[in-house]
Amino acid sequence: MSTHLGYILQASELGRFSNYLGTIQLILDRAYRAYLARHTLMNTAFKNSLTLLAAALALLGAPALRAQVLTFNVDINTATLAAQDGANAPFYLDFSMVYGGDVSLASNTATLSNFALTGGTALGSAVTSGTASGNITSTAALTASSTHPSSVLYQEFSSGVTIISFAAAVTETGPDVGTPTVFSTAILDNSLGSPPQQLYTTAPDTESLVLLNLNSANTLSNVGTYTSISSADGNTPVTGVTASVTAIPEPSTTAAIVGAAAVLFALCARRFNRLGAV
Repeated sequence: MSTHLGYILQASELGRFSNYLGTIQLILDRAYRAYLARHTLMNTAFKNSLTLLAAALALLGAPALRAQVLTFNVDINTATLAAQDGANAPFYLDFSMVYGGDVSLASNTATLSNFALTGGTALGSAVTSGTASGNITSTAALTASSTHPSSVLYQEFSSGVTIISFAAAVTETGPDVGTPTVFSTAILDNSLGSPPQQLYTTAPDTESLVLLNLNSANTLSNVGTYTSISSADGNTPVTGVTASVTAIPEPSTTAAIVGAAAVLFALCARRFNRLGAV
């Protein structure tokens, strides 16, 4: 995920952000009173510096009002797949993003990267529809919006793969109105012929191993993980294909805010020292 300013402040960070702003304001108020009795030019410079600092802090907080990015790692255990469903190979890793609302402002994106296929490799080229692009050997991206309501990407992997791992960054832009957009991950087999179809799973939609209904307050706990039940045609029991998710540590929001404030405050102090020497 980009520079820290490209990340969106999580809801849990907003309280800490407000606390730091209060602390910074208290420090600046005390400093201002100390300088108030000094040269008029110095006071004017201090006021200008305060304005600059306030504007910079406002820019740091502004993105939290517009969107959210939820990042997490996914691991899918496929060790039992070939033994139980080998007759229905080849198998495919499948991603989809389906738009759920009627708000034209909302645009939702899933970016998938850092793919690792233990015990095997990706095969062939990815099959895509909608705005999906990329592949499972590098990076894949899917977007869903009112103009492009559905994106799908799937690609074959060798039957010897025992674990599929990747990182996901799922973004929602726009208000939380109507039916949520859905991001999902599944495994496909050829038990129903071409095109391949999803294994049955324990998920509410009966076909996903990872399922996320998007909103601007998503946390890792909102990412559902499930396990396989049977082949896509329902005739072959397939158990043990399971998904799990873990958090990706993000750069500290509060550290960036305090760091920016410290830099600006140091610049203010340097300027005051120069003016005081006049």
